[in-house]
Amino acid sequence: MRVAPDVMVIFDVPPGGRDNYKIWEEGQVPKVIFEMTSQGTKNQDLEFKKHCMNN
Repeated sequence: MRVAPDVMVIFDVPPGGRDNYKIWEEGQVPKVIFEMTSQGTKNQDLEFKKHCMNN
């Protein structure tokens, strides 16, 4: 399963749409990450996604 934040701010990479963002290919890490949640996705965002993104 693919897990990704809702919005990432990354500087010094060429603009353009991507199906996915691979740090090891782009050479830049996100400077800011935003995760929006709602009652319907709260448990998934706070538990499952948080666990996956911290590993």
